[in-house]
Parts: sequence; C-alpha cells; structure tokens
Amino acid sequence: MARRRYYRNDNEDFVIGLIILIIFGAIYSFVTKYWLIILIVVTIVLLYLLIRFIIDLDINSNFKKPILYYRGKSNNNNLEKLKVDEVTNSYKINCLQKGMIGEERLYYNLINSNIPMYIMHDLVLNYNGKSVQIDFIIVTKRNMYILESKNLNGNIDIENDGTFTRRIGKYKKGIKNPLTQNNEHENLINEILIEEKLKLKYESLVVLTNDYTYLNFKKSDKDYKNLIIRNDKIIEVLKNKEKKKHIIRDEETIKKICDSLLKYEKFIIDYERLRSELKKYRKEKSYLEQIQPYMIFNDQTLDELIKFLPQTLDDLNKINGFGEYKINKYGKEIIEIIKKEVN
Repeated sequence: MARRRYYRNDNEDFVIGLIILIIFGAIYSFVTKYWLIILIVVTIVLLYLLIRFIIDLDINSNFKKPILYYRGKSNNNNLEKLKVDEVTNSYKINCLQKGMIGEERLYYNLINSNIPMYIMHDLVLNYNGKSVQIDFIIVTKRNMYILESKNLNGNIDIENDGTFTRRIGKYKKGIKNPLTQNNEHENLINEILIEEKLKLKYESLVVLTNDYTYLNFKKSDKDYKNLIIRNDKIIEVLKNKEKKKHIIRDEETIKKICDSLLKYEKFIIDYERLRSELKKYRKEKSYLEQIQPYMIFNDQTLDELIKFLPQTLDDLNKINGFGEYKINKYGKEIIEIIKKEVN
C-alpha cells in the first residue's frame, strides 16, 4: 500500500508568514515604545549578574579552609560511663566505638575538603524538653548541612516502599530507616531556628562510613540517592551542592549561626575529669592521713560514685564502701566535687 504524501499548499505558507509578520510587528512596536524601560531592566539584570559573579569569586576573603569550631564530649562520656561495667555493656561499648570510628572517618574527609566551613561535631542539642544527639552540623558560605554518620556492616538494600534491609552474606534483616533519625534532628533544629529568628535553609544527609558497604537503590517514590551517600563521595557531593548556590554569608555570620545553635548544647558531664578529680582528692587525703588511697575509697567505690553521681549524703549512703564513719569524714567534700562537675 503506497504512502500518502502531504504537501503544504500556498495558502498555508501565507498564513504562517502572516502570523510571523504579526508577531514580529507586535514585538517591534513594543520595543520601540518601551525601549528605555527595557534597556533599564536589562542593565539592572546584567549589573546583578556581574555583582553576583564578583561576590562568588570571593577574592578578598581569608576564610578558605574548613575549621573545627566545636567538638562535644557526648560519645566519650557515654563510653566512659559504659566502661564502669564493661562485661554487661560489652555490646553497647562495641557499637559506640564502631560509631566513633565512622565519625572520625567522616571528620577526616570534611577537615581535608578545602571547602570553607565551620564544623561542629558531636552535639547534644536540648530545647523545650526535647534532646537530640547530632553527629555533624557544618555551616558554609552558601548552606548548612546536618550529617548523620552510620558505620554499618554489610550491604544496604532500599526497597520500593522505603524499607531498609541489611545483607551480610545470606543473612538479611530489616533495619531502622536512618532518615527517620534525621527527621527528628530537623524538627528540633527548626524549633531552635524559629526561637533564634534565623531564616536558614539546610540539607540533611546520611553518610555511610564503612568503606565496604554497598548501596542498592531500588525503584522508590523518594529520591534516596540524594539523601544517603557513601563517605568516599561526601566531598564530591558537597562541592557540587556548593557550586549551585551563591555566597550568602561571611565568616563572622557563620560564627554567629554556630553560636546560636551552641546555646542549646546540653551540658554533658566530663566523666574523665570527674574521675581525675576524685582520684586527686583520694590521693591528697591518703597523704595527709598517712594511709593507702584505697582506704579512703577503692576503685570499685570510685566507679559507683561516677555511675550514680550522689548529690546528697543520703545518696552517698547507698554507695558500697561508704558507711556512717566515712560519710561524716569525707562525704561533704566528695559531694561538692561531684556537684561541681554535674551542675
């Protein structure tokens, strides 16, 4: 069967030509009538683009590299507290240490990224009765990022419905969606930003810090690929995100943003310092009384003091190794040392 060929006739060419002529005439008429306004608008746009280009060159700024602005002690303190009973808490200790190793890998990449940023690591923010632990908040000249570090073993599958599954060999098990934790962080951050009257845009990312973990993204309604990344890709991702945005703040403004957030940093007990202060007290007392330090209180009692943090003499009476005699003799001074670190 032969194909029918379509030929455009002269009437159609005439109509098309007439439409083009009418459009051109309208544009010409508009330009000739409002040429001055058009010239002013074009000039303003070009000036704006030129100014933005000069600002983004960032020629005069001395702020060129990452700065560690704050490092909290939440992880170290929790580890010290768990080590009071290493046998019972061995699994928790292992998980915490593994997580800390992952955070150090991520921190190494951030501090060597050559991206101008202020890094805040291991924050515990507290607001309106709610508290969250955040691995990293980084503030750049262009953006703010909340980073959650995950040092997971095995390969991660993200199913169609958003379920996260971890595979280690033939072993397969569902795990908590790490983005859920980031949502909790975002909710608290939003409340703090409103309280501080800061209009800031930010992005949340989950960073997998195990170099051997493989991510398998299946078809999903949510674009998880932009939210969950491997540690070896974090710098590339951040640099690409930074290129797409204009510089909107200088170093002083970045510092003020960090200080505003750190106002809500929850006070964390420095268990290492508390242990050191109690040992110092024990040593001084034993020297003055010419007796062995363990006779003041032994290491087991020291561990209980750190674990239970007695605030009164009645609390101290519940600590093994403290009877009425020692409470009357050393109690007030020991309570003062503990209160100094806790309050």
